[in-house]
Amino acid sequence: MVELISPPDSRALLPPLLACLPTAFVSPLPPPALLPLLSPILRQRVQILTSVATSPTESWLQLLCWDADKAERLQRIVDGTVFEPHPVSGEIELPDDPPVSYKRVDDETLRALLVLPEYSLAVIYLWCSTDEQGGGPGWRVAELLPREGPAADESTWASSIGEANIQAREQLMEDAISAAEREEIQPQQEGKKGEDEDEDDDDNYWAQYDATPGPTPGPNPPAGSSTQRPSGLSESSYFSQYADVQPAMDNHDSTEEQPEVGPTSLNGDILANLLRRKVDGANSTDLPRTNGYASGNMPSDAAAQALSHPRPASSSSKSSGAVARLEQEAQSQSSGEVGVKQHISTSIKSLFRLAKATGLSRADFQQIVQTELEMLSLSDDDD
Repeated sequence: MVELISPPDSRALLPPLLACLPTAFVSPLPPPALLPLLSPILRQRVQILTSVATSPTESWLQLLCWDADKAERLQRIVDGTVFEPHPVSGEIELPDDPPVSYKRVDDETLRALLVLPEYSLAVIYLWCSTDEQGGGPGWRVAELLPREGPAADESTWASSIGEANIQAREQLMEDAISAAEREEIQPQQEGKKGEDEDEDDDDNYWAQYDATPGPTPGPNPPAGSSTQRPSGLSESSYFSQYADVQPAMDNHDSTEEQPEVGPTSLNGDILANLLRRKVDGANSTDLPRTNGYASGNMPSDAAAQALSHPRPASSSSKSSGAVARLEQEAQSQSSGEVGVKQHISTSIKSLFRLAKATGLSRADFQQIVQTELEMLSLSDDDD
């Protein structure tokens, strides 16, 4: 069901709010008539902070603005403004109907901006569909701002609620496309970074060989001796002495070789006979056993199979299996909603990549998706 939202009536909303502003210089507490005009969040902020105020000079007027610097400017503007009520009605009369602009933040948040250039003020209203303390659905004050000149973000506001909804959908599509582009660029940057790291690792690996000494060192020479070739030794004799040097990376050392085992008088099966005598309690003359059985007494295959029989499963194993299946079904149901959202986001990104690969411009892709969304909204209205 689509909720019907009416535009804010400035003649009904602004005079009660402006009438409460001068009372900020008389009482540190807000008047009771102000609280129903505020949004639930702003109303709770004013009630809590005014109840715990430590100084009686602190004004509740600054609590209507969320920014501290703008709150001080708001205080100065209200101090220098005279709000004259009408002599007959007693309400503050507005010279002209202020222009209204709208902004859709999300599916549940719609704001309206009313600018009062005569008082240098701007009021942001929030549509509250459920506000029992404020009197039911309606527009409530979300923030009171000073307006000494055109605001920087006024260009992002729309002139109607329908236009604000269209801008919100376009912004949603731009955010999804930007996220898809970032996902395409990030793997390329990570791949390039990985290649650079691999090249650095290769450079570090090969740089180790620059720090290693050239020739393989031989036995440590005695102190005071020179490593240069003696003048009386020929070149072939000098280099031949390196043939007896053990390389540092060679695991085979000829000095550690053991001589071959010579002949022995021991019988090769003496250890086996001793073990049989210990296990079987028999003499060394008995015939050897196989797997503990004497020769000729091996059990048949039928006897071995008779000892192997299945065991029934216990009741605890059945119950644990049922609990595991229930937990798996609950987990799959809870993750269904998350999976649908991820599937929608991935589908939009994949469609954009496909359109980009076929040469379709980004504006044409946005127009196609926007048209489909409008058709969906029309079908929802018909239902």
